Amino acid sequence: MMFSFTIKEADFLNDFREKISEYVNKSYKFTMGFLASPILCEYNDNERLILIAINKSIYQNLYSFLHLNHSNMQYAAFSCLETALYGMRVYKALATSPDHRHTYITSANFSLDEYEKEEQARRETAEDAAPDTEVNENHPMIQEEQFSIKEFYNTLHLFNTFVLKSPSISSQLNNRNIFLGLSCGKELSDELQNEVRKNMVGAYLSLTKHTKLFFNGGLDNELEDLEDEIYEIFKEYVKKFS
Repeated sequence: MMFSFTIKEADFLNDFREKISEYVNKSYKFTMGFLASPILCEYNDNERLILIAINKSIYQNLYSFLHLNHSNMQYAAFSCLETALYGMRVYKALATSPDHRHTYITSANFSLDEYEKEEQARRETAEDAAPDTEVNENHPMIQEEQFSIKEFYNTLHLFNTFVLKSPSISSQLNNRNIFLGLSCGKELSDELQNEVRKNMVGAYLSLTKHTKLFFNGGLDNELEDLEDEIYEIFKEYVKKFS
């Protein structure tokens, strides 16, 4: 059975989901083509193999997230999304920092937290040096740039590990009953539908950030056209649900 949204704006959200699935496919082919080319990316063999393995894991887990949603296996779907997000964080650290990449390969002392603290410090320094300008905080592009994969990952991890007990448990209830099968049933509770909606959008925003790491190696016109198409849907999302 294919997954079907039953919440407000169902047709709109299903179209968004289908476009994300297409985006995952095209982005995967683009990023792996980049990594496989010694002309586009100047990594040695050990670095290239590690980045390919991490990138493949990211997309496999995104595929699983989408397919498990189709089967209403939300616990498993959210777990796969969490793993994909962690892979994106590690990939960025290794792809953008030669020092951390060297540490990751040569020792057991690699620290993702250390890299992200350094990145945050650099960002804050750049913001302090920039002149003050008035910005529209509700503009979709601003919201996309402010989106943090790490923060999204941390919230999803709390949900998946039942640290956030109330939403984790209540999301599985429907009309005060809980479905006893392995899946969450044909009809999802309002709480779980909201989690699906939020995580689908979070998966999209995370993938846009991940894909941008590869654009220094060349452009794919077909991928760019799809990104523009999805972004228009995302702007409508902001209008409908903000």
